[in-house]
Amino acid sequence: MTEKEKAIEDETIELPTGPAEKKKPHRGRIVVITVAALALLAAGGIAWRTHEDRLMAEARADCAAESERLRVATTAYDALLNGKAASMAKTDVKSVKDAKTLDVLSKAMKAPTPKTVSCKADSRPGVQDATKGVTANASWYKAHTKSLNGLVNAVETSKLDKTVDDANTLYKETDGRVADDKTRASLMDAIRKRDADAIAKAVKAVNDSKAAKEKADAEAKARAEQEAAAAAAQKAQARQSWPSSGSGHTGYTGNGYSGNTSTPSGGSPGASSSGSTGSTHYSWEENNGDQYDCKPGQFCPIG
Repeated sequence: MTEKEKAIEDETIELPTGPAEKKKPHRGRIVVITVAALALLAAGGIAWRTHEDRLMAEARADCAAESERLRVATTAYDALLNGKAASMAKTDVKSVKDAKTLDVLSKAMKAPTPKTVSCKADSRPGVQDATKGVTANASWYKAHTKSLNGLVNAVETSKLDKTVDDANTLYKETDGRVADDKTRASLMDAIRKRDADAIAKAVKAVNDSKAAKEKADAEAKARAEQEAAAAAAQKAQARQSWPSSGSGHTGYTGNGYSGNTSTPSGGSPGASSSGSTGSTHYSWEENNGDQYDCKPGQFCPIG
């Protein structure tokens, strides 16, 4: 045997021929592993719960924010509905140019409002659904506030159109019929500017000026009628002042007056043989002096 073979033989290890002994597991190690697993599960559950709570809080915050926007939109709509819209809806149909604007406004004011949505839900999906409902309601109020405001403006414009038309009619009808024509110029200026307040003020001034002229014209007419009546009475009185004698009459013949007198059938001294009528000539110069000099107590035919 060589030295090499002897060395290999010396290094040979004898293997056990009997069954191997089983090693028992260590109990401490099992407990540690179990506790660690339970700790991991607990930590995971806590983390999951924390995550869910955070998501729920975010959902509720979103719903609350939308609810605030809904509150603002609802407040604006109610203010318009119960304020300017309600006032404009009471406008007399005769005060607007287009009556349809009032009808449309009245119908829009009766539109049903959305149902109330609450953010109080037990689950995050429930809160999210509520948020969607609140957002939809806010959008409804915003849209209807805008449309309702447009209808209110339409009635207001139609009312102004009627005011302008009436003012134009008054301007045309009062041409030459006002005491001060400057009032009509102011009215036309207000019409061109479509200023309702200025038109109302100018209309009043024109009507007042028209009334003043009508009053002045009526007073002037009354004075003229009185003067005419007085002149007629004076003329009639002058006619009544002319004298008459018996059944005869006197007449002016140029240089004097001639008079016809009737005498009784028996005649009178100086009468003609027929005894019926006689003609007597009165000379103005002979009986009353100068033609233009009326003597007191005697007949004066002039004036």
